[in-house]
Amino acid sequence: MPTAYIGLGSNIGDRISYLKKALNLISKLPKTKITKISSLYETEPYGRKNQPWFINLVIEISTELNPTELFKRCKLIETKIGRVARERWAEREIDIDILLYDEISTSTPELQIPHPDLHNRRFVLIPLSEIAPEAFHPIFQKSVSELLIECKDTTRVMHIPQKINLKNIIEPDVKEVKYIAIEGVIGAGKTSLAKLLGERLNAKVVLEQYYENPFLEKFYQNRERYAFQTQIFFLLSRYKQQMELLQRDLFHEYLITDYIFDKDKIFAHINLKGDELKLYEMLVSMLEKNIPTPDLVIYLQSSVERLMQNIKKRGRPYEQNISEDYIRELSEAYNEFFFNQYRKSPVLVINSTEIDFVNNKDDFEELVSEILSPRKSYFEYYNPARKPR
Repeated sequence: MPTAYIGLGSNIGDRISYLKKALNLISKLPKTKITKISSLYETEPYGRKNQPWFINLVIEISTELNPTELFKRCKLIETKIGRVARERWAEREIDIDILLYDEISTSTPELQIPHPDLHNRRFVLIPLSEIAPEAFHPIFQKSVSELLIECKDTTRVMHIPQKINLKNIIEPDVKEVKYIAIEGVIGAGKTSLAKLLGERLNAKVVLEQYYENPFLEKFYQNRERYAFQTQIFFLLSRYKQQMELLQRDLFHEYLITDYIFDKDKIFAHINLKGDELKLYEMLVSMLEKNIPTPDLVIYLQSSVERLMQNIKKRGRPYEQNISEDYIRELSEAYNEFFFNQYRKSPVLVINSTEIDFVNNKDDFEELVSEILSPRKSYFEYYNPARKPR
């Protein structure tokens, strides 16, 4: 696989942040892998002096992209990060240059390899010599270390002790979101959000059939006596629904549910004990193997006070005896589960305590925008901005 060297620089705004974004996007190029990263160097501007200093680095990559394809991809990355077109030698958010590509020498109206100014720039030669002193310049027939010794450039280049660790900046590849599952404690608004989001996206909406459970009302009256029957009925009902999700729906692009199968365990570990819990775990271990995995899980996190208000407001008779202590116990269990245990799907935690996405259009639109935005990491926390009513 060909080896190429790329120089990166930034002298506007959060320079290191721009560099990290560029590295992340380069790491995601097809058939391309970053193999080495130089230290960071703060450098005096080259060409036009009356502008902020740059931070520069050089990377080594292995790639199957040809030079022209690689060049076009690098320009697209500059645009995506936000580089604005300015006159030559002006300041820039990000600058990405191909320095060397194997020992190829090529010249077109848009691309020259090796970079035509490589041998004249200490801010490029110094980081390049750090990671590839023996890299060869096919025109001058000299190594990078030899070019650095002969370079007459006098611009100042200062080594920065901080070094970028590639593992800390590469964001996980998150597949396109088609299956969204909404979770939360009783009263969080899971079903309401699922319905609203389903209407907006013209999605197939699958709601938990809690009202079909003949033991639920008895459970809220006597948790200890009816916990096992209630739990097993929910487990089998949820499993049946999940198996139906495997059937392809040709009429809807999106699928939205108001629960995930794994939530069953949260309730089981709160309400079951001893042999009942052991039997439950044996059964769930056999069932969960075939369960479809959501592309995104939304966890509606809310305060206990707000949850109790919502439960009373919706007025389901069998829920009116739910104690605040039980909701608090559930809330703590949900937080523990989503913050520290669940890793099957990307999770977006939304603090829904102070918003009303059912009755306030602005709140709902804000949530839709956040939910449909590209995910930046596998676990994110979103706290909606409060606006005066």
